[in-house]
Amino acid sequence: MRRWWLCLAAAPFLACSSNRPQNVLFVTFDTTRADFIGCYGKTSARTPNLDRLAAEGTLFLDAMTTIPITLPSHSTMFTGTYPILHGVRDNTLFRLPESRTTLAEILKARGYATGGAVGGFPLVRNTGIAQGFDFFDDHITITAEDYRGDPVERPRNFYYDERPAPRVNDAILPWLREHARQRFFAWVHYWDPHHPHIPPAPFNELYAQDLYQGEIAFADQSLGVLLDELKAKGVYDRTLIVVSGDHGEGRGEHNEETHSMLAYNSTLHVPLIMRIPGEPPGRRVATRVGTVDILPTVLDFLGVPAPGEVQGRSLRAAMRRADAPGSDGTSYYAETLSPRLSYGWGEQRVLFEGAEKYIYGPRQELYDLVADPRELRNLVTERPQDAARMERVLASFLSRHAGKTTEEAVQQTDPSARERLAALGYLSAEGAAPGSVQEKLRADGVPPQDRVRDVNQWSVVKEALNHGEYLTAKELGKELVARDPDNAFYSGMLATAYLGLGQLEPAARLAESGHAVGAGNEAPYLEVARQLVATGKQERGLALAQKILAGHPSALGQFALGEMYKRLGDRDRKAAAYSEAVRLDAGFSPARLGLAIDLAERGETKEAEREFQTLLTAYPRHASAHLNYGTLLLKEGRFEEGVTHVRRAIEIEPAYWRAHLALLAARVQQKQVAEAEKVFRTIQDGCRDPEVLDQARDVMARL
Repeated sequence: MRRWWLCLAAAPFLACSSNRPQNVLFVTFDTTRADFIGCYGKTSARTPNLDRLAAEGTLFLDAMTTIPITLPSHSTMFTGTYPILHGVRDNTLFRLPESRTTLAEILKARGYATGGAVGGFPLVRNTGIAQGFDFFDDHITITAEDYRGDPVERPRNFYYDERPAPRVNDAILPWLREHARQRFFAWVHYWDPHHPHIPPAPFNELYAQDLYQGEIAFADQSLGVLLDELKAKGVYDRTLIVVSGDHGEGRGEHNEETHSMLAYNSTLHVPLIMRIPGEPPGRRVATRVGTVDILPTVLDFLGVPAPGEVQGRSLRAAMRRADAPGSDGTSYYAETLSPRLSYGWGEQRVLFEGAEKYIYGPRQELYDLVADPRELRNLVTERPQDAARMERVLASFLSRHAGKTTEEAVQQTDPSARERLAALGYLSAEGAAPGSVQEKLRADGVPPQDRVRDVNQWSVVKEALNHGEYLTAKELGKELVARDPDNAFYSGMLATAYLGLGQLEPAARLAESGHAVGAGNEAPYLEVARQLVATGKQERGLALAQKILAGHPSALGQFALGEMYKRLGDRDRKAAAYSEAVRLDAGFSPARLGLAIDLAERGETKEAEREFQTLLTAYPRHASAHLNYGTLLLKEGRFEEGVTHVRRAIEIEPAYWRAHLALLAARVQQKQVAEAEKVFRTIQDGCRDPEVLDQARDVMARL
């Protein structure tokens, strides 16, 4: 009787049933093609956890995303609506409007604890995707330093900021353990399969010939950790589990190496697996479905009514007829407007109906997906009447389903985000304004099919830079700059290639020419300025940095300026630059860490401690912050507190040898001989850097 009352009190719209799931775990794999997973037929794949979920649940063989771009695709999954209604059409330039109702909001209103952790920059909280989450961890970028305290250079400067799947697990697992005894909705996003592909060992060796497949296998391993945690907490069999890709990857098909520019099934077909307590295992649904259907399906199995705005459908009936082949008559829509928004080219709108797929844009295309699943034979000229009919149906679909939220979805609050997108090469000066989106069929502009090779080339340059192949990056970068001299991103990549080759002078001339600086591409030129200062050309380097900041004030720029003043020994200007960086962006961790260290060095202990605590509240896994705060506490004689933070730094980064040295010094100072010898052995056994070993021996000599 009491159980019935509690159920009604907590969730008045949720019928009590022991057969219904109590929790929801939603895992999204970024940039993941269905045909690279074992349960979808990839015999060389190592995806045991995805395969096991498919064996225990339902595998949807023909699931389509609405758009091959991360933020708008997730917006669809979380609202059950198409981009033409929720309004999000690309990363960063848009945000999910507050007027849209998300799955997290729906479940939170019914008493669920809601927690999420994401792995990539396009899904940070200021995109609106965090609506409805009590806990949301989007701490993507955390700087690190080596044992000397020098910054460790990030290897992916020309890609979105990200963190690997195990770090995402680290963010969500404490929350999951805390809320395992109550109803919860947890969302976990793995970014790893996205470019660039740098899987850790052993996946980099197992898949040396295909690192993309290795990244998927690496993410699958982290999924297994989550599933094991559910089992350990005794809630696995009470949890509805959904795993979906947000979009696929071109991998050279139709001349597209990555995604977002074209609308072929190489980037639209995604994995979709649901394990639902009480439902028969091993189902394989051949009927076409969409990621727009995820929200209404989850709510149906929970016994929660879907909002009236939802445009997807519950897949419960489709699961009952799992063996039915092909389409069941439901039409699905997809799009990519990114070619227009990013480059000023044409856009593409897509309609799936039965066996036919129709793409409208500057070049119309019609495919029979049963006879031609790889979309190699365009039937527009062979079947003009079918093409004309599909055009009418697509136009009607737009008029019936489009909303009025496009302007509301345009990202207005963070102008630096647009510049960040440009600096990453995802946006050029020729791109259309986000507010110019029109919900109608447009055939104007350059067919993106004809220009996708340009996008591929800058992807090759990015990859070359990422692997230190600077000569290749230089030659290809010069070609790109020659074709588009006003493209700040292309110029920045070329400057980086020059620096990689040790050719500072041409990089400096490129930076000082002025046409590319201050266009959202400041990072490569700030590095030019830093190297000028480091090589004795102080006035020239500082002048370049000040010029960049005058046209483009940013936390990154002020922090870089502070690092230059640090090298020059100008403590006052260094501190002022760090403070200005924090003022511009309170969440910019490198500057706050620099400010905290500077205060500690000046003896302003209370102020330094306040900055360290602020930083660690926002970034609890910031190893450098833990070490430096711990060092401050040790100097103050607060040994137990200090050692706690130093140990935490080592837990986060086991090979953080500067932290091991700090712990060794603390144990020696405390005359804890056994503990000191234990730390010393750890350094001896694990570290291969002779300088670290020499310092460790010097410390031990004090015993």
